[in-house]
Amino acid sequence: MTTFERTRRGLLKAAALLPLAGSLGGLARAAAQPSSKAAAASFAIKAESEGRLVSASLASLSYETGQLADPAFFSAGNRSLVELLRRMNPHGVLRIGGNTSDFTVWSEYRGALPEQKPRKGGPQQPVVLRPEALRELAGFLQATGWQLIFGVNLKIGVPAMAVELAKAVREAVGDDLLAIQIGNEANNYAKDYVAFDAMWTPYADALRAAGLPIGGPDTGANSDWVAEYARRHGEDSVFLSRHYYRDAAPRGSIGDLLGGDPGCIEDTERLMGVADAAHRPLRLTEANSYYFGGRDGVSNVFAAALWGADFMLALAQLGVAGIHFHGGTLASVEASLGREAAVADSATDMVSRRDAVSSRYSAIAGNVALGFQPRPLFHGIELAQRFAGARMLPGRLDGGGANLGAYAARHGDTVQLALINKDILRDAEVTLRGLAGLGKAKVMRLSAPALDSRTGVRFAEVADSVRPDAAGEARVAVPRGSAAYLSFDRAV
Repeated sequence: MTTFERTRRGLLKAAALLPLAGSLGGLARAAAQPSSKAAAASFAIKAESEGRLVSASLASLSYETGQLADPAFFSAGNRSLVELLRRMNPHGVLRIGGNTSDFTVWSEYRGALPEQKPRKGGPQQPVVLRPEALRELAGFLQATGWQLIFGVNLKIGVPAMAVELAKAVREAVGDDLLAIQIGNEANNYAKDYVAFDAMWTPYADALRAAGLPIGGPDTGANSDWVAEYARRHGEDSVFLSRHYYRDAAPRGSIGDLLGGDPGCIEDTERLMGVADAAHRPLRLTEANSYYFGGRDGVSNVFAAALWGADFMLALAQLGVAGIHFHGGTLASVEASLGREAAVADSATDMVSRRDAVSSRYSAIAGNVALGFQPRPLFHGIELAQRFAGARMLPGRLDGGGANLGAYAARHGDTVQLALINKDILRDAEVTLRGLAGLGKAKVMRLSAPALDSRTGVRFAEVADSVRPDAAGEARVAVPRGSAAYLSFDRAV
């Protein structure tokens, strides 16, 4: 069985658990009735063959352009946010865009601008971007070591302003600029790809004439747009891109999230074929659990950490170069949706206060006034990012009836594994095979008191003794609602 088939079948098996999982919804793991017997699972690694190389920029982030209204947010002086990005990934890519990018005007542009009418589900007021924000953003990128993808306003129909803004961005950030994107989810206002391309091409021509790099098409779930864009513009683009969300926030649940999305895996495999043919990387420039800002009690609890780790590794083994988890303050995301942020003022402790001012799906909670802290999703991203620079290995997984994900990779002489038990009811005892010649593993555990825990999430090294026997087999326990990361070096 190929790596892709293993993942797809595993997710299809997970989907079969949805009736049970959906009935449990967001209940704590402790509230469920656990199975009295652990699932006997196995994962056989095929170390003699290798798959895709995991990009250093796999773990990346996305924010609304409207977040730049406060220049202190993306600033070298915002030390707590700088430190969290460096901890997540010292080689990430920050994407600035979202709904508000198509309602942003450059304060220094002196040409005529048409009126920007608010649209249903979008920002009600234009965002005025000023030079100070770009100067601070440049310092932030230098402090984090991250690169930048920057979105310009397509909906307004003024290529000249886009070029002036993009040139100002390049002047500010220099070589940290990876690409300019033109518009955000134009599938919401262009009737079809042909209409989009007619709007997009004058922008692209003007940006290229100014020597600016372009990536795209930055569409929503329209994979056919990505394929057509690649055919027409792939050779002139830095990367191909689209967005991903599991579903709308009102339909979100812990069971639905952990059940997986087999359609996403199959769609991504098709898109990777398009990207490979165009010799371009594929990035999910905006992604998260549920759109409309995420689901409270789902997107911001421990279940999202397990989902995030599994989601990232499943797509990394298909070849996706970067996954930009969308987030930011509650005010910025709600404004992008045309809504006012209703922040609860009952919280007294700092952890709860930071949580309250943050969008529900953000991997990092907080604002400039309160400081920042990792959310549960952050720790799942940390786990997956440990595979950066490694080459994925194929394997055969038998979950033993549990909702289990398993991934393996080789980095030099080190073999890495991730075992992610998304099951609500069943612990798993996993027999690992194909580890001949490897020594004792370093083991890290991703855990929390319950699937709906907002705090108490840990991703840390533990003293577990996992060592392959003479046949190259080892056993590891993965309790329900937890994950294990193992790193095996050559035996000495």
